[in-house]
This record gives sequence, structure tokens and C-alpha cells, in this order.
Amino acid sequence: MSEIWTPKGPAPQQPTGGIELPKGFARKRTEEEQKPVPAEEAGTAAAAPVSTPEADAPPSPAQPAQPAPARRGQPGGRPEFLFPPQGVQVQCPSCGTPFTAGVFSIIDLGANPELREPMLGGQINAAVCQKCGAGGALSAPLMVHDPENEFLGVLVPQQTQMQDMQIQQVIGEMSKALMGRLPSEQRRGYMLNPKQFYDWDSFLEKFWGFEGVTPEMLRMQREQSELVTSLVRLVPDAKAMQLVVERRKHLINRDFFTLLGQVVAALSQQGQQEAVESISQLRTHLLETTPVGAEVKAMEEVLRQAIGRLRPDMSRDDFLDLLLEYWQTDEEGESIAMSLLSVARGMADYEFLLALTARIDATDDPEVCAPLLSLRELVVELAQQSQQGQSQSQEAMMQEVQAFLQEVLQSPNPEEMLQEHKDSVNEMFLAVLASNIEQAQEKNAEFAVKRLRSVYNIAVGILQEQLPPDLRLLNQLVSIQDEGEVRRMLQANRELLSKEFVESLRGLEERFRGEKNDQLAGRIKSIRLQAAMLL
Repeated sequence: MSEIWTPKGPAPQQPTGGIELPKGFARKRTEEEQKPVPAEEAGTAAAAPVSTPEADAPPSPAQPAQPAPARRGQPGGRPEFLFPPQGVQVQCPSCGTPFTAGVFSIIDLGANPELREPMLGGQINAAVCQKCGAGGALSAPLMVHDPENEFLGVLVPQQTQMQDMQIQQVIGEMSKALMGRLPSEQRRGYMLNPKQFYDWDSFLEKFWGFEGVTPEMLRMQREQSELVTSLVRLVPDAKAMQLVVERRKHLINRDFFTLLGQVVAALSQQGQQEAVESISQLRTHLLETTPVGAEVKAMEEVLRQAIGRLRPDMSRDDFLDLLLEYWQTDEEGESIAMSLLSVARGMADYEFLLALTARIDATDDPEVCAPLLSLRELVVELAQQSQQGQSQSQEAMMQEVQAFLQEVLQSPNPEEMLQEHKDSVNEMFLAVLASNIEQAQEKNAEFAVKRLRSVYNIAVGILQEQLPPDLRLLNQLVSIQDEGEVRRMLQANRELLSKEFVESLRGLEERFRGEKNDQLAGRIKSIRLQAAMLL
């Protein structure tokens, strides 16, 4: 039994749709968007929580700031970006496919520290075509504030071809927008003189430096990436490949083998099997022909043996003994222990932490206690990273859904667009729609509410078309308030009723009772009892 959709269900986390962009940097608009908007729509849509085509450009930082969104951890607040990204239309330069990408213009790492890692990984203001996989950085100005390191920097890519006066105007508007959102006690003198950068490499080098990563280390990584590309092209020619390896052997270390593994994983996800096979051949060759390769191969054999000792019926104490056997040795042993934690992640649960804590409490020997404490710290950190990763993934998905909703609302024919993109019409899309309707109602934006409800009804219809007949029947029954009409509909669809259908209703009833939604649970129970009588 799948989900049923109820407009009065619990409100989801609210995605955001606006962006702080400098004047002159609006996304390219379609001919349809450039048509004049009726005055009634232009007046009311502004109050809606989604973008509409009435504006010639996204709001500028120089404009009066709207009330700041709820900060993370604020009572009653929802997770939001202080300066949220905007869904911007991009056309793939490789295959010509249009798609939507999220673009930030201002990032405050004090308000949104979760954006630091994606930024360092080059995932901020980057676009990847879902059709052909081509992608890269977008040429959009970006201001990043790092209060922890008292640093404010602005990236203005050379591709923007802005004049110096324009650049200074953009930086001034961004600075004004940032200052306007920060409490007065958080404003500092360094914010009056933001550092300027003209390419991503030098911009990211500055932030990597705060993490203890030197420009030399970053240069090594870039050269290793270039070496991978060169060697893959030479896989069919073993002699030429060996010459390149000899000439650049200073780049082939353990990090290089880690990079090869990451490339293989990424290409596998993209379905590029031919490239995966080429890099796998390259890796095998280097394992057999280089000194570092021999070390990596020996370590991989030890890891295989360690993983082979894992058993489905292993107790948490036995798993802890296995981890400590490697964790208490050397750096390689710690790496193997971490790999075991990754492979058997489900075993590093609350019960495991209790067993680990009991070991710590049972000893007074500092030498015995130290590795136990460090292992517990690692397990807790891995759990927190996993939760944070899930949260970031959820937020990214919500942002994509919000951008798609904006496109639907800007379309001259929302129903046609939703039909063309049925894969994007799902339960999350309905949740975002319901949240937008709720916000529009709070602002008394009647036209926006009417427009959003129209899209909601179309989306529900599309989802119901894709449901199995019994689930479609259930959704129809839940929306009917007249008990007599429910009985008539059940009788008219007796061929869909079965013991399995009735049991699935029981499961739904229990679920909604557990969620304290007694009203919906009562409706399901009434339908279940009437269906059972007709069997």
C-alpha cells in the first residue's frame, strides 16, 4: 500500500525560491515569459511564495531586504538558506538540452555552515546536464562570508566580461544585502573591504587554506586528475602508458589510487561502462607495476580478509572486538577499521555504542581507554555526517522541486507541462505545493492560492492516473465525506476488494494513529469495515 494525499497533512520543510542577484544578472527569459502580465496577476503573485514572471529581473541586493528566513535551530523555524538559490534556466552547451540549475549569489557560512563542503567540492553554482552528463561552473558572481575566519570574498569570473565599475557596483550591492541581513553585533571592519577573485581555483584555494590544505596540495590533486585523463587515453598502448607513468611517477601515490577509485564510482553511477573498464585496466596495471601499487594491493588483501570475517549473526561485542583488533595497530589498521564501519554501517547502532561505552566504563587503564574513546568519537562523528548528508540531500531535492514548480507556474499551460514531466510529479512535489498554498493563505494572496490549488489538483490527478486501481479507489474514497456515497462506490468496485486490500487499510489506519492523525485514521477504519463486509 502506497501513500495517500491529503491537503491537510503535516506541512513539509519549506523550500525557498528567491535569490539575491546583482542588477543585470537575471536569467534568460523565454518569449512567453516576456509577454505582459495582467495587472491582477502582477499584483497578487508578488505575495505568493514562488517566483512569477511579472518581474524583469530577480530582486537586487540593493532592494529592501525581506524579513530574514528562520535560522536553523530557531524555535518553530524551518531549515532555510539565509540567501537562497534561484532556479535558473541553463542550456547544455553539449547537447542543447534546457534544464534548471540552482545559483547562489551570496553565501554566509555562519548562517549556513552546511554549504562549506559543497563549495569546497565545486558543487556550488555548477550545472550538470542530466541528459548527457556535461557540466561545469556557472559564470555568476558569488560573495562568500566566512565569519569563523573573519573573511569576506567575492568571485567575479572573467567570463562575465564586466567592467571594473560594474564589478564595484555589484560588490557594493552584495555587501549591502549581506550587512542588511546580519545583526549589528556581527558586523566587522573586514567586511568593508571584500577580497576579489577572478577564477574558481584561486577563490577555493583561499577557503581550502582555512582547512589546512596548501596550494601545493591542491596543485598535486589537479595534476593527478590530469594524469588520470592522459593515462586512460593510453590504455590500449601499454608502452606509451608506461612511458607516461615513468615520467610522472612522483604523482602516483596512495591518494592517486584513491582518486582512481572515486572516478570509477562516479562513472559507474553515470552508466559509462566503457570508461569504467578502461580505468579499471589502468588501475590493475599500476597495482602490478608500481611500488605504491604493490603496497595498495597488499592492504586491499588485508581488507578483504577483514571483511570476510564479518558474519550476519555477529553480536555487537564481537564486531567491537574485530574493530579494535585493527584500530589499535597503526594508521593502515585504522583505515581498515573505518572501512569495516562503512561496510557494516548497520551494526554501528545505538546498541553498539552502549557496548562500547560499557567497555570504557569497565576500565581505569588510560592505555586501554584511549583507543575505545577515539573509536567512540569516530562512530558518533560518522553518524552525524550521515544525518547531515541526508539533510543536505533532502534540502537539495526540495530546492529542485521548488524550481520546477516555478517553471510550471510560469508556463502558459501548466497541465501540459506537468503531463510532459510526469516523473517530476511525485509526493514531494505535492508537499512543496501544499506548503506554498499555506504561505499564500497566510498572506491573503487569493489569486496565488487559486493558481496553486489549480496546479495541486492537476498534479493529484496525474498521480492518481499512475496508481494501481485499488489505490486509486482508496484516494477517491478518502475524499468523500458522505458515508452513503462511500458504500455505493465500494459496491460499484467490488472486483477490486480483497483480503489484501482490507489488510493494507489496517496498516494505514495504524500508521495514521501513530502519527496522531486520528481523523484520517477514523476515515480509513470506516472504509476498511465497509469493505470487509462486502468480501
